[in-house]
Amino acid sequence: MNVIGLGSAGCQLADCLKKYQQYNIFSVDTENKEYSKYRSVIPQSSHEEYEKNYKKINLRGCSGETLLVLSGASQISGIALRLLEQLKNRKVNVMYIKSDEAVLSKQAQMSDRITFFILQEYARSNKINNMFIVSNKNIESILEGNISLQSYWQQINEVIASTFHMYNVFQNTEPLLTSRIDIPATAKMISLGVVNFKTGKERPFYDLQYPRVKNYFYGINSETLENDKDLLHNIRQSTLSEDDNLDVGFSIFSTDYEQNYVYSAHFASYIQEQNP
Repeated sequence: MNVIGLGSAGCQLADCLKKYQQYNIFSVDTENKEYSKYRSVIPQSSHEEYEKNYKKINLRGCSGETLLVLSGASQISGIALRLLEQLKNRKVNVMYIKSDEAVLSKQAQMSDRITFFILQEYARSNKINNMFIVSNKNIESILEGNISLQSYWQQINEVIASTFHMYNVFQNTEPLLTSRIDIPATAKMISLGVVNFKTGKERPFYDLQYPRVKNYFYGINSETLENDKDLLHNIRQSTLSEDDNLDVGFSIFSTDYEQNYVYSAHFASYIQEQNP
């Protein structure tokens, strides 16, 4: 899979995926901070100027399925639609980084909202395949204070990147047992998450409104699979849905890890944050 990081936030997150051989990383920004396959963009004075003065980017070697990673709060996100136009013959997913509005300028807040809504409309109209949404604020909460200022963004990006990678791994691995729910064609907005195997506490990367489907991915080590006779019963109980409008499924995978891991993926058709 190709991964294109757009802007500083997008490039830093994309760069965290380069340790996995499955990803071909490209970086698009105004400054090269030792990024992978850097593509230069001339700095502009505003979100609008970036779109107006867009120059076609060299994406040679970027063929096939592609993930575009960006934050709409950055001015360079003004080229996002033009860049997607270049990628129109590929299967394209977007990973959208939601910044904490409390720390954004008014201009950045406006750029974020405009870009966020437009890209969701692109997903709804099938101009892009799916839109993964991650909230920096949610990820910070998941780390529960175990985060240093010196490596703040690196730690946040590592959580997102490793979870996205495991989601892709499980999507392409045969489970031992599954009740996974097929995703409706209109459910284009996605939030990944992590679940504490022992307590069942779930921490989504974005608080998705009106989800239609939730799928859970259990990576279980051989010792637990062999000795925990209540495992399947407990998983079934923890994934029961009391909402008639929500379907919940699960898949169980055998892993070689010492710990047991649980990941979630929530899917919605509803345009997020459309009401002020």
